[in-house]
Amino acid sequence: MSFFIDTSALFKRYQPERGTDLVCKILEESKQPVFISSISIIEIVSNLKRLFEIDKITTEEQFQQQRAFFYQDINTLGITILDVTAEDIIKADNLIMERYMKPIDSIQLAIALNLEHDNITFVSSDQRLCNIAETEGLPTLNP
Repeated sequence: MSFFIDTSALFKRYQPERGTDLVCKILEESKQPVFISSISIIEIVSNLKRLFEIDKITTEEQFQQQRAFFYQDINTLGITILDVTAEDIIKADNLIMERYMKPIDSIQLAIALNLEHDNITFVSSDQRLCNIAETEGLPTLNP
């Protein structure tokens, strides 16, 4: 089974919380492709920076280590990064027209739905987004 991991789930890899173990297992042990969107890159870095600069939960050194670990994962774990396409934006618009969604969530889901890959599971820590993904026909996993 292949996985598309949205930012809410992927973030657990870099800031331990409930569900971290499952996300790490997917990333480290999956023999099938793991996909993320290019948007997730900037979302992860921004969220890590927020923990340091705004929330004061981490130090600058921890932020730099978490960021470096994230980029190392991209290079060593075989994560496939998917760019946003015009088709994804159109699909995101259609998703929003069916029901209110946050713009980023609609794009993440659209990318997963437009991914032409068999047996893909949408991984998100946002239960509402998982419910919408299931309505759209994607199996989901909420770590």
